[in-house]
Amino acid sequence: MSSRIIRIAVLATWGSLVFSGCTMRLDNPVQDEAPIGFSAESALLSEDATKTGSPKVYFTPDDRFFVYGTKTRQGNRYAVFCGDTVDTPNGSSWDYAPHRFWDFTCSSYDFLAIAGPDGNQSILCNPADAAGALSAQISYDPTVAQYDLMAACTRRRLETHTTTPVHFQFSHLLSAVSVVVFNDSPEMSITLDSYRFQNLCTQGRGLVEQNGDNIVISSEWLSPGYNTNRVLGCAPGATLTAGTRFPEAGTPYVTDLMIPQEFGLNLSYIPRLVLTYRYREEGESEDTVIETSVRLEEIYVKGSDKLITCWLPGVRYIYEIHIRMGGGVRVNVRVAPWEEVQAETPGITI
Repeated sequence: MSSRIIRIAVLATWGSLVFSGCTMRLDNPVQDEAPIGFSAESALLSEDATKTGSPKVYFTPDDRFFVYGTKTRQGNRYAVFCGDTVDTPNGSSWDYAPHRFWDFTCSSYDFLAIAGPDGNQSILCNPADAAGALSAQISYDPTVAQYDLMAACTRRRLETHTTTPVHFQFSHLLSAVSVVVFNDSPEMSITLDSYRFQNLCTQGRGLVEQNGDNIVISSEWLSPGYNTNRVLGCAPGATLTAGTRFPEAGTPYVTDLMIPQEFGLNLSYIPRLVLTYRYREEGESEDTVIETSVRLEEIYVKGSDKLITCWLPGVRYIYEIHIRMGGGVRVNVRVAPWEEVQAETPGITI
């Protein structure tokens, strides 16, 4: 998968300042001052419309991100942006309202941006209360909606009167998890009924914090809620003849965007991958149904004795399930940055 870069430019003009829940304390700008603008880039974004959609290589007219920001003058901080929506109201040019202008009596500006949600209701961030670094908490439930949750931040120091757009480099907050099922049987066909996940953390609040020009993304989510149901995954009902796989080669993976989490933190919730398939022996009139589960913390990183005990933000995990009739089920997992596969783990036999 390529690492093409997405770039956006935003430019704005002045308007009135009215916000709910965010106290604004701003001076009237000099009319010939330059408007605050934004640019943003990210590695490939996940297509939100479907779990099997191809990664996007550009933003579409319905994309948006939300900006929070402060300015500092003589040691005092003032809220400037409180979750403003940056989108394309005319379908082509990025814009936001009400617009802000640079205040060069200030020493610096701090900005934090969140991309992914349709609105800012799931984002908890009040720049007016930020005594130190800007931070935000973002709620997410992968069983309710799947979207590529990302964050970025930057600091603009005003030693020079630069008016170039504020640049955001977005990073992923979530883990991408895919499953590929192979029928390694030499002759027999199988039908893959489903694979699901059980005992996962499916509710929580991700924490991000500005560190100068860098975003700090916590791998530990606040207020985690676990789900004992079998969720996400896929139920293809696909017939796999000997030597074939689901999804077939060249077909996009089914990808679930998961909350990063450590496995086995709570002995009551041991995360599992549950696989259900069936086959029919020659001469039999009914199928034999097999259901088996894999404890996610029982897979090792290739070439080491280190277990994969967690899903980390910005990392993709591709679980490869090999079924061989009479030989059991073998599971491998490939661990990679979001856009490329770098490592593979040895298999375990159930």
